[in-house]
Amino acid sequence: MILSPTPMGVGLLTYLFIGVIPMKKLDQYLLIFEKTTAKVLIVAMVVLIFTSGISRFFRHPMNWAVDMSTFMFGWACFFAVDIAWRNNKMMSVDLLVKRFPPKVQKIIRFINYLIISAFLVYLIIWGFRLTYTTRFRTFAGIPNFSYSWVNVSVPIGAILMLRTTIVKIVSEFTKSRNDVQLKEAE
Repeated sequence: MILSPTPMGVGLLTYLFIGVIPMKKLDQYLLIFEKTTAKVLIVAMVVLIFTSGISRFFRHPMNWAVDMSTFMFGWACFFAVDIAWRNNKMMSVDLLVKRFPPKVQKIIRFINYLIISAFLVYLIIWGFRLTYTTRFRTFAGIPNFSYSWVNVSVPIGAILMLRTTIVKIVSEFTKSRNDVQLKEAE
């Protein structure tokens, strides 16, 4: 595959994460997958817990229901967090930051993105280590189902959020270059 430079020469990251139409399509499919999966897992988890409660009332407990709900909850949480991060729906306290000039706000945002990226890289590394170390641990109610399937949601979710953070960083730089080019054109 031959990589051609982007029109504004922003670089490889922009080319990979923003500048190519197929990547935008892939991004849309990924978002649809995350939303659909998170919704299905949450609904299934609620139905499973409710059914477990009813069956316990009739003295036929479903011992595996809580374990399966834990699995679904882990995956649903990390998909939902990435969706919220993509749509800027995460809680933030910007009372002080809003008082700074736009350039300072941009620098603070960039520093925040770097801190978030560092934390996500930490989650990826230690999440995979945790997944590996718990590979032989099984659920009490589901004997042949490894707990690693829950733990692997941590690094996978962190990879998705790191990807979103990188897109935000690249978008921040392309937005500033476009603003500079517009000012020069005037």
